[in-house]
Amino acid sequence: MPDLTGKKVLDLGCGFGEHCIEYVNRGASEVVGLDISEKMLEVAGEENSDPRITYLRLPMEELDKVEGQFDIVISSLAFHYVEDFSGVVGMINEKLCDGGFFIFSQENPLTSTHGQGPRWTRDEAGNKIYVNLSNYGVEGERETTWFVDNLKKYHRMFSTIVNTLVDNGFSVERMIEPIPDDKILEKYPDQRDLFHKPDFLIVKAIKRK
Repeated sequence: MPDLTGKKVLDLGCGFGEHCIEYVNRGASEVVGLDISEKMLEVAGEENSDPRITYLRLPMEELDKVEGQFDIVISSLAFHYVEDFSGVVGMINEKLCDGGFFIFSQENPLTSTHGQGPRWTRDEAGNKIYVNLSNYGVEGERETTWFVDNLKKYHRMFSTIVNTLVDNGFSVERMIEPIPDDKILEKYPDQRDLFHKPDFLIVKAIKRK
């Protein structure tokens, strides 16, 4: 994260607003949080409100309706639910000041490619040996179960993600695929799975001048 002091921040898919309040605590002068969930925004207004934060019920595909420009656009674990990634990234570029940052996390493409069948191959004791990878090069809609059945998400290859950013006026500064260190593994040994397949991808890009 860059220094947020005095910055205007747009949070896409803000959920309960925990990150929005954190941006204010880090010195942001103005934060706008977008989400499509009325219930989540109700919680955000009750538990993470501040005069510098504005919550809007709006899909990120309509962020062109948001007024003004921003120094930083951030999104946490939402873009794998967006079908028109290129369209949204183009609007984000228009909403950013020159030299502004676009920082987002999403499901790692090695995760989002899964659509059906067992995710893991296991040994006779049930231990995970390796992840089952198929149709990585077939982009598009996937259905998965996460709290509810038949949840729709969208798979894109790493190259598509990077090239979409470049084609829409961004330079990629950093990409991270988080894996646990020894301290985390001591507390959460099940996270050793992440050495086979990182769950998430984090990207930091900057708008080209």
